[in-house]
Amino acid sequence: MCFLGFKINLHTNKLVHFYDGADGLKTGHTDAAGYCLAATAKRDDLRLIAVVLGEGDATTRNNEIMELLDYGFSNVKMNKLKSNGEVVKQIKVSKATVEVIDLVLKNDLNVIEETGSGSRKYQFKYEINDIVLPLKKGDVVGKVRVYYKGDLVTTGEVCVNEDVEALSFFELFYQEFINLVCGEY
Repeated sequence: MCFLGFKINLHTNKLVHFYDGADGLKTGHTDAAGYCLAATAKRDDLRLIAVVLGEGDATTRNNEIMELLDYGFSNVKMNKLKSNGEVVKQIKVSKATVEVIDLVLKNDLNVIEETGSGSRKYQFKYEINDIVLPLKKGDVVGKVRVYYKGDLVTTGEVCVNEDVEALSFFELFYQEFINLVCGEY
C-alpha cells in the first residue's frame, strides 16, 4: 500500500519477505488459539499450503511453517503428464463438415509425485460424450481419467480443437449420392 509516497507494508506474514516462493496467506493470534498461520508458497509448478495452529509465539509459528514447506518442497514434485492443447485422441464424426476431430486437453494434466520415485506408467482412460453438432472450438466433449496401479490419480476435460458444423440437407444428399455411385454401400 502506498500513502503520500511512502510504501506501507501491511503484511504480518514475514515469510512473504524471506521465504523463497512464499506469497501469502493469513496470520492470526488470539489468546485462545495462540499464534496461527496458513501460508502458501510456490516453486516451479508446485504450490504448497501449510497450516500451523496454537503456537506460543510468532517466531515458533514461522519456524514450524518453514519446516513444513521445506519438507514438502524436498519430498514432492509436480509431474506434467500432458499439456493443455495437446491432441490426445481423434474421433470420427458422421454428418459433419469434417470426418475426424482432434480432441485436446482443456488444461495441463499434472500429478504430484514423491521425489526420487522414478518413472511411473500411468493409464489414461477417455470417456467421450455423445457428439451433438454443431461444436465450437473449446467445447468440452469428455473426460480423461488417469490411473496409477489401478488408483485414480487425476482427471481432466477433453475438448474439440476446431469448429465443427453439421452438413446441410443438400450436402448430406450429395454425400449419400457419391457413396452410392462409388459403390460404398
